[in-house]
Amino acid sequence: MSKDQRGGETIDRLLAAAIEVFADVGYRAATLREICRRGNANIAAVNYHFRDKEQLYTAVLEQAVLAAGEGLMQITPQEDLPPEEKLRHFIQHLFHNLLGADRPLQLLRLIAHEMVEPTPALELAVEKAARPLDDILAAIVAELLGPAAEPTVVRDCVSSIISQCSSYQNCEAIIQRLHQLNVHDPATIEQLAEHVYRFSLGGLRAIGGDGRVGQASAHHVPMVASAGPP
Repeated sequence: MSKDQRGGETIDRLLAAAIEVFADVGYRAATLREICRRGNANIAAVNYHFRDKEQLYTAVLEQAVLAAGEGLMQITPQEDLPPEEKLRHFIQHLFHNLLGADRPLQLLRLIAHEMVEPTPALELAVEKAARPLDDILAAIVAELLGPAAEPTVVRDCVSSIISQCSSYQNCEAIIQRLHQLNVHDPATIEQLAEHVYRFSLGGLRAIGGDGRVGQASAHHVPMVASAGPP
């Protein structure tokens, strides 16, 4: 085996071990000693291939984002769909990415740690994962609200929709105990996605359907019970 082949195998082992450790305990609690133990390597190998713990973590996060890239591509709806169907497509695929059997568990766990204890590598996750999602949904929301939509209204609607979807992943343990709901069940995922779609579409129509985009956020809107779906 050549020196390059041995070096490549060492890198692969270190990355595989590092993503496990960082996903388990986060960046700050992770130790190079434990990573090297799991990766059957030594500290010198980390220094040689990655320079330090921070560079290794950045490489791990980048690898996790790239591995999840296929799911991101599936979230992008076809351009010729009506905007309502684009919204449904986006929400359905986002739910499957967050809760489905093929969800990128390691990336989700890494980002969960980043939310609690951000590192300089968070910028990479934002630019490679969060911003593309935000841009896709913002385009859909802007299409639904119409050309008069203010950027701040589009931004807040995007945040509201994303938050509804991600809450089932972030609060999984609490939801399970409150409602005995298995959020990873395929039928449940479909039901939740459809609910968030209908709820979000109703909200978007309330904001932009009367041609006075943005006024709902500037004035108090009384709560009115709905007799049926939007």
